[in-house]
Amino acid sequence: MQKEADCLNLLGTAKSWKVSVVIPSYGRHEEVLRAVMSALGQRLPPMEVIVSNDGPDPDKRNILKNLEDERIRYVEAPRKGSAAATRNFGIKHAKGDWIALLDDDDVWLPEKLEMQFLELEKRGANKAILAGVENVYFKDRLIMQRPKRVQTSGDGSLFDYLFSGSGGINTSTIVAPTSLFLNYPFNEHVQPHEDWEWLLNAGKGLPFIVTGNIVCRRWLQPVQGLSHSGGFTYSWDWYLRNRDLIPPANRAFFISKILFSKAAVDRKYSAMPLLFRELKSIHALTPANTAHLLQSLLFPPGLRRWLRHIISKIKR
Repeated sequence: MQKEADCLNLLGTAKSWKVSVVIPSYGRHEEVLRAVMSALGQRLPPMEVIVSNDGPDPDKRNILKNLEDERIRYVEAPRKGSAAATRNFGIKHAKGDWIALLDDDDVWLPEKLEMQFLELEKRGANKAILAGVENVYFKDRLIMQRPKRVQTSGDGSLFDYLFSGSGGINTSTIVAPTSLFLNYPFNEHVQPHEDWEWLLNAGKGLPFIVTGNIVCRRWLQPVQGLSHSGGFTYSWDWYLRNRDLIPPANRAFFISKILFSKAAVDRKYSAMPLLFRELKSIHALTPANTAHLLQSLLFPPGLRRWLRHIISKIKR
């Protein structure tokens, strides 16, 4: 009963939460329509839904126009092939005090914004970065929830959500003050990891509040994955640029679980001593981390996936 009362009070003050939804998009006509409808159908309604398209798309413009909802704004960014650039372009057009990010192939549950702002009010914070839990599907089968664990009291550690094995944070669950996005635009020269970089820079000194409610659904395509193997050189360079923003314990996770895995897939065995030295420099060459490293060397992701496939067949 108390939760229902809180929700009613929040809905009663909905006009005070001026939220702009920003959806970067390219192609995906059916998917973006589904995403837009999920934003329009929020129990705590946004003041506008901005679809920022990467270049011109007259068909998409007409599809959205046919919805006949004055809250929809369609803008066309210069074609760059960059989700970060297209997202930044949409953010510049936002009129709300808060911005909620949504990818064009994801879907929000109706209570998404409501639950997040309710959590913000419970914590008594005026300014924070909000996030939530997503369900991830592959071929209509639920394969995971992320993050796997949510801190239920106090503000969670951004670093633990990103770099501790919890599964990470989906960009489509992030809500933050518009001023934060304007002061810290997404790095248009970084892809992937641009969302991590934004959170590390924009989130300095701010509460990071994750609602334990499932607020988003994501469907993976056959060629997609939540993490992409390989690309060691790129991820290593990204780490060097951003490591001072990450506490040593979380750096250790990034090195032992992410970088070592990518190096193994890329067969960059010459990088292994470098990573061992990096772990040693932050006093993180522990038995557990060493075991992670050996696992990456002896059982790279491709081999582990093949073994899991064989084991699942045997169990049947």
